[in-house]
Amino acid sequence: MLASVDTSIFSLFLDNLCVLLLLDGSLLSSINSAGYGGLLRDNHGDFIWGFYGAATVKNILCAEIIAIWQGLKLCWENGYRKVLCCSDSLLTVNLIKQGVTAHHRFANEIHSIRRMLENDWEVVITHTLREGNACADVLAKMGAISNSPLVKISTPPSDLLRPLLEDAWGVEFIRE
Repeated sequence: MLASVDTSIFSLFLDNLCVLLLLDGSLLSSINSAGYGGLLRDNHGDFIWGFYGAATVKNILCAEIIAIWQGLKLCWENGYRKVLCCSDSLLTVNLIKQGVTAHHRFANEIHSIRRMLENDWEVVITHTLREGNACADVLAKMGAISNSPLVKISTPPSDLLRPLLEDAWGVEFIRE
């Protein structure tokens, strides 16, 4: 069982053979750079693929939104039709679920995600705690130092190996 996801939500999807999409955004103020990243895991917790990229707007909310948009887009393009999508940005999750007015700074991006959710597939977007999203955080930080708008990976980079193992083992973090 993966430590990063609420077990009651995850158990609903284990029987349905869905995939788990973990997403994050990152803002590195020291270098004035933002990025996003995410990874897809199967119903056993195994790494399927990941991605990261530089955000065009240096804003954490934008990076979180782009992570969800890009992750869902890649899932759709690769034929995944049952997706549990987890972000540690409660604001982003709520904006997507509730919608925004046309005057919101990121209305276009949020409306694009909401339109994508109307496709013929099952997607649940939910919030996860930051401490349980370490794998996506690694990729988001890689995105923030990247010059590329999108990098797809089929094997985990070395920086991701330890968080993947800790997550698979169920290492828990105490929030202070």
